[in-house]
Amino acid sequence: MKKLLTILFALFLSLSSMAQNPIDRLGVKENLEFNKTDYKLSWSAKPNDNYLIQEYLPKGENSEHFNQMLTIHLFITDISTEGAVNQKINELIARKNTDPICNYQVTKSPDGKEYLVDFLLGESKDDKMTVVEFNLYRYKQIEVPNRGKALIVYAYSKRGYGDDITPFFQTLENYRISYLKEMISTNIPTVKIGN
Repeated sequence: MKKLLTILFALFLSLSSMAQNPIDRLGVKENLEFNKTDYKLSWSAKPNDNYLIQEYLPKGENSEHFNQMLTIHLFITDISTEGAVNQKINELIARKNTDPICNYQVTKSPDGKEYLVDFLLGESKDDKMTVVEFNLYRYKQIEVPNRGKALIVYAYSKRGYGDDITPFFQTLENYRISYLKEMISTNIPTVKIGN
């Protein structure tokens, strides 16, 4: 029993260390900027050989209770942007059955090579809204050196909690278009990964 507790404690320390010192798995700068806000790499993971993810947060925020977040999803696959967007739309359509505020809009770039999906999600407890989240997902097919075709999803998320939900909706209505313009004009980070 003592040996098991020692192993579990060592695993806990290892996970805590990873959370405090995330690994840049994508060869992207440690700091990013979006909408005049600086974001720092806060978490990364490699769920499998063909999927890598990194999250960036403003100073003073954490993954459990954030107001804003940037995320880079990299899928090493030759799926088309349209195919990936259709998967996301199907996911959101299914979510509408349990999430009354779930809504989305899809915008295709003039050249047809990129898509932007902006969507709203909510969570409730005891018939009271507890969290709302606005997301912008920008989909682009890229070529990754030494790995081939890949799909990058550059995402911005903004949240409101509890009593801040009503003001969240009011500001979102005023600023949604500027968030969309910012995401469209932002340069998607260039990724570089090993073999």
